[in-house]
Amino acid sequence: MGKEVDSFYLYCLAGMSLVVVGLTWFMFAAGFEITATHFTYPTSGLALILFEPIVSCLALGWVISVIVFIFGLLKAIRELWLDNKHINIAIKWLGNTLPILLILTISVLVMDYLLWPLWASHNGYQPCPSFTLFFTDPVTTAWVTDIEICHNDRVDAVLENSLHETVLRANKLIENLK
Repeated sequence: MGKEVDSFYLYCLAGMSLVVVGLTWFMFAAGFEITATHFTYPTSGLALILFEPIVSCLALGWVISVIVFIFGLLKAIRELWLDNKHINIAIKWLGNTLPILLILTISVLVMDYLLWPLWASHNGYQPCPSFTLFFTDPVTTAWVTDIEICHNDRVDAVLENSLHETVLRANKLIENLK
């Protein structure tokens, strides 16, 4: 048997388990769909799409939070059973995996930030000029097939957030304006 585990550590682990459960629920309820929608926007044929580079990190962020939770859980178990070699191997493996996942997350974010605009441009989209559509969000950029859409106040009024439903509503308005 091992030594006692600090109760604060166990409370943090319990809190982290709630965060992981919440994130897992979110990812299966909407997160994977949001990510897939973001990556397929350039081929969607919509007149207006939104580019949010941070969306590409949703899935990897979830994986990292799950691995950090498992890492913490294994460290707590190791404190209780010091001489368990399987726990030590798992902790070493997870410790080596975390830096790789962090590098992968940063790489995916950079690649998305560089390649998504090229892909959208290739499919006939162009970014709206500064201070037109969706300019209040410093991370999200509106991309359109016709630059006139960027200067339409009615479309700007409909485009209140970056949710896919709002983008579809704005595209329906654009269709009705033609």
